[in-house]
Amino acid sequence: MDFNFVATTFRFREEDLMDELEDLFYEFGETDLEVNETNVSGLIVGKSSKDPQEFISFLRSKLDTSSWEIRYLLRFIPIQHVVLTEIENIKNVLLKLADNANIPIYESIKIHVEKRHTKLKKMDIIDAVGPHLKLPVDLSNPKWIFLVEIIGKYSGISVLRSDSMFSSMIEKRVPE
Repeated sequence: MDFNFVATTFRFREEDLMDELEDLFYEFGETDLEVNETNVSGLIVGKSSKDPQEFISFLRSKLDTSSWEIRYLLRFIPIQHVVLTEIENIKNVLLKLADNANIPIYESIKIHVEKRHTKLKKMDIIDAVGPHLKLPVDLSNPKWIFLVEIIGKYSGISVLRSDSMFSSMIEKRVPE
């Protein structure tokens, strides 16, 4: 399985989300999009030839101009690398992505693991990666997120700035 983004929706609305994503990506200028259901209710994976992080900027501007066009998309998460779900694979890719990200030593991180259909424990992954990182940890407001999206035997991995993920529920809130 190869994907460079994960998207979530309400249970049993996967088809609606796939249609919505195809329309949004087409408007974004993507002509070679592939979206697939997973065996997890409400979870879609996809492959775009364009940068998913640029798509997040498009989604945010879409919310400003025509928010009603985003009805089924709850979260959109860029994925930088996909590996077989084994702790050693996940650790190696996370550390490599962290090196490539050039994170300043004073910026905080959080290791975030979303697991579905696996017996691996979140803490086993965190314990395998954490000791190799010499960065401050902030679980409530990190600058960087070390993300592991486990979907059965495949894991999507990213090292992202904390504002590099999209949540329509959070973005649609009106500031007080």
